[in-house]
Amino acid sequence: MSNRLVPNRNVIFNIARTYEALGEYPDAFRYYVQALEQEPNAARRPAIEEALARIRPNVAVIKVTTDPPGATVYINRRDLGGRGNTPRLLGFPPNTKHKIIVDLEGYEPAEVENVEAKLGEQTNVEVKLKRIIGTVRVVGETAGTTVRVNDASGPPACTAPCDLTLPPGRHRLYLSQEGYQPSEQDVNVAAASTVTARYRLNPLTGSLVVNADERDALVEVDGKPMGFTPAVLNVQSGQRRVRVSLRGFRPVEQVATVVASQQTRIDISLRQLEEVEAASRSTEAVEDAPGSVTIIPGQELRAMGYPTVAEALRGVRGVYTTYDGVYTFAGIRGINLPGDFGNRMLTLLNGHSMNDSWVNLSYFDYLARTDLEDVERIEIVRGPGSVLYGTGAFSGVVNIVTKGRPTASSVGFGVGTADNSLIRGRASFQLPLGRDSGVWASVGAARSLGRDYFFDGYQDHFTSSYPRPKGPDPDNPPADDPLRYKFDGHSRNNDKFTVGTFQGRLWLKSFSAQWYLNSRDKTVPNGVATTQLGVDKTYYKDTRGFLELSLSPRFGDKLATLTRASINMYQFRDRLWYYPPFIADGLYQVYDKEAFDDVWLLAEQRVEFSPIPQLKITAGAEAQLHFLAAQQGVDTAIDGTGQYDFVYLPLGAGDDTNALDKHPYRIFAAYALVDITPSERLRISAGSRFDYYSTLEDATPVPSPRIALIVKPYEQGNLKITGGRAFRAPSIQELFYGYALPPAPGETEPHVTYRPSPDLRPENVWSGEVEFTHRLSSTVSVLGAGYVNHLSNLIFQEGSNVEGDPTDYNNTDVPILVVGGEAELRREWRQGWMASLSYSYAKARYLEDSGVNERREVPNSPEHMASARGAAPLFGKAVVLASRLTVEAPRFDRNISTASSAPPQTKTEPAMIWDIVVSGQLDVGNLRYNVGVYNVADWRWTAPTAAQYTIAKFPQSGRTFLASLNMSL
Repeated sequence: MSNRLVPNRNVIFNIARTYEALGEYPDAFRYYVQALEQEPNAARRPAIEEALARIRPNVAVIKVTTDPPGATVYINRRDLGGRGNTPRLLGFPPNTKHKIIVDLEGYEPAEVENVEAKLGEQTNVEVKLKRIIGTVRVVGETAGTTVRVNDASGPPACTAPCDLTLPPGRHRLYLSQEGYQPSEQDVNVAAASTVTARYRLNPLTGSLVVNADERDALVEVDGKPMGFTPAVLNVQSGQRRVRVSLRGFRPVEQVATVVASQQTRIDISLRQLEEVEAASRSTEAVEDAPGSVTIIPGQELRAMGYPTVAEALRGVRGVYTTYDGVYTFAGIRGINLPGDFGNRMLTLLNGHSMNDSWVNLSYFDYLARTDLEDVERIEIVRGPGSVLYGTGAFSGVVNIVTKGRPTASSVGFGVGTADNSLIRGRASFQLPLGRDSGVWASVGAARSLGRDYFFDGYQDHFTSSYPRPKGPDPDNPPADDPLRYKFDGHSRNNDKFTVGTFQGRLWLKSFSAQWYLNSRDKTVPNGVATTQLGVDKTYYKDTRGFLELSLSPRFGDKLATLTRASINMYQFRDRLWYYPPFIADGLYQVYDKEAFDDVWLLAEQRVEFSPIPQLKITAGAEAQLHFLAAQQGVDTAIDGTGQYDFVYLPLGAGDDTNALDKHPYRIFAAYALVDITPSERLRISAGSRFDYYSTLEDATPVPSPRIALIVKPYEQGNLKITGGRAFRAPSIQELFYGYALPPAPGETEPHVTYRPSPDLRPENVWSGEVEFTHRLSSTVSVLGAGYVNHLSNLIFQEGSNVEGDPTDYNNTDVPILVVGGEAELRREWRQGWMASLSYSYAKARYLEDSGVNERREVPNSPEHMASARGAAPLFGKAVVLASRLTVEAPRFDRNISTASSAPPQTKTEPAMIWDIVVSGQLDVGNLRYNVGVYNVADWRWTAPTAAQYTIAKFPQSGRTFLASLNMSL
């Protein structure tokens, strides 16, 4: 009674002693336990513990624990009152069974039936309580919101969107997120049910001003497009990730801290992203490419209105062009020998080889395309490229890259004039077919009325086709000799041509197709093979086409493949009109007809594997199957009775004038490249390619190794050290072309005029180069380069054009060494501005075994070249002024005879060509125009030609005008 009135730990201890004295041990155990719990005095606790130990053998103990603890314990019935809170020791009479009931607020009650109490033992009862809860689903417009419950400064409960489990009742949610005003919300939670708490945070905003040095660059804030530069954006306060991107430039990312109700400004300098595919057959930045690379971007192509690839190449450091009256060829670093058809250069169209299969002719003028409207950029890679492309990539590679996947539907039309009375037109369309899919195609045609030439001199038709009749002085006939023709006067409206181009591309995800067809029919004004001068009857017709299919899937970041196959065709036709050789016999006209036809399949499989980011392995195989390679030549004579064929090819074909010289052949190649990037400042690229040619007598595969070291010693510096070997396999024409003429008057044996050379060996070049670029700013850079090239086994057309010594091809035993250097200061395109200054030095010379230079100077190799290019917007993009000045030193002519009686080798004139073009783009109808003058000063200069041409130094273009208008709808 006393304890009930005033609870006291001393009284509880006495109650326990009383029960012990009465022998009621379970009750005594109960009160001793209570006394021990309430006794704060450590000195008195041993006495209680001793009492518990004394009576414990006389009671059965049950220990009740719960998870969580603190639950009230009831024995058998609740109305008997609680026995305390868990964990709790309880004493019972021995050998009895009891029901344990536990109850804790916020949790469901729990019961344990038939718990047996055993004398002298402790029975443990553990109960896990199930919480009585409800669910609060927190959702809102802004993800990442921090949620706290009942305490604004307490620990975060979750990050919305999320689910909270809370006990029933009313709770307050505190919501906060950077850049937003905090918010509070009350929720009523019911047991075993879900309530949704929807919230909306009001953002704290500030003003973000984004300016870049290029207009119309896309501005993205936290991955969301927001506008175009210059832009003033109202954005949420806090740390914002700003990304500025523009096609043709490297994207720039920057973190900006936006303060609420304040203005934050960031200025971004975009750096032009010059990418190249031709250096490694995969897209990479120019500074990372293993080679000396120059990109002619689309801005320059449009601003200068270049009519041909050859015109675009003029002025590029180390590059020069030559027009011989038939084709325009490009030389790199001092090598563009007359008569080589540009076959030491490789031209590509989106990575597809364009050189023909007869003479390996490179395509740079209208032979390549009618216009450059579909071209996005032109890539020039100097140095050997056979490691990637095989033959032809001897001195360099030019890759013409057309426009990419269309993003909007449009149709386009264009007209223009350029060069010498050229009129051209075009039509195109583009159509997107979904994400990463689309198609575009174009068709163009042009016609040139030619130009006037003035020729002065003599031509002896016998020097090429027939030996001169024997006489007292066969090499110096009298001036009135009817077999010697004097030409002094104008050749009017010669050099005419027509050209047509059909091209397009299709993308369907990783599958793509491209097609190309170009045909040019051109009169030849240079007296090739002693043909008549001053007439337009001699013509060449070249037709080149292909269809390529490719599949280039990627499998994550480690594996990519390329499978491509194409069918190609090349067709050549010509007609060569000669002076009549036998006037006395009534024969008053002769002409030759030559033809070449080839169709071939090309297939390639390439695999790129990057097991780790620092390593990329590229391996591939390529096959070419040329089914025809058929050439033919027929001479036709016209007299009073009509015309008849009397000369045929090949040699030994008898009287069959329809005989074809067929040499179908095969090329197989395998290559491998390894790129190692141990750090951001170092890249090592090494590889080799092996080519097998069925046309070579020695069919041993030709190796083409290359190694490149790219070092970035500091942030603005870039050093490239490259070296390698390239080759050029002799062409079908060089190997097998040959024919004989019928016996001359008084002779019995036919005269072999052109002799095949089936034992030719491939040409070789070893090259080494060091190039260093220092970036003065994001737009200005300065470059310096030095190189050395050693060329051997070069194939020359030789023959003295006298009886018994026919024209043929031979490998020269005198190598050529080229040593040179280049420098360039360049300001990249920014808002219509561009400037470039370059200088190139190339010293090419023959190397004699004796150490004495007995041969003449290397022909058609200018020692010094310089150029200045620039563009400036006069009225925004509506009026842009562009200009180019190119300067070239004289070139030696084609005479390479070592005979003491040979005439001295002469030089051409130096050249200084200045071009001015005004261009612009108007928003109305998307009109784009060009008006300009090439060779403003009408500088007259010539370039050396091949030995088979009557005109040894062919006049290059004087002043010409251009104008174009293009529209897209």
